[in-house]
Amino acid sequence: MTNIGAGVGLAAALTLGSGMAAYAHECFNPNRSEKGNAGASNSQAWFTVYFEELTVGLEPDDAECVTDAYAATGAPMSFTIHVKGAHGNDGVVAGNNPNEAKAADGKGIDEIFAAHGADLFSAFAGCGVDIPL
Repeated sequence: MTNIGAGVGLAAALTLGSGMAAYAHECFNPNRSEKGNAGASNSQAWFTVYFEELTVGLEPDDAECVTDAYAATGAPMSFTIHVKGAHGNDGVVAGNNPNEAKAADGKGIDEIFAAHGADLFSAFAGCGVDIPL
């Protein structure tokens, strides 16, 4: 149930629109391996969210279309996000960095929406599916 809640939270963040980088501060490490993400998600500070959780409640054909469209972008199918104990300004790791290019450079800590927001939105739009709330 916790994963579904995180998926719903991520879906809600998706609906914030074109200012996605300004509103969403879901920090992840793009260079960590799957094994590293699995280990990190065993802590209380990191949590793994899977793309498929965003399709919960969609018709099966729509869910398949959206998932396939997103997978075709080459973007990660899951994100292990930092959810507790951020030591940056206002409790976010990368969200207050004035150098926006660093939010999606594939080095250190990136933000999901800066790095892959366009992929997320285009997968839903390309299938003619509204992002579920």
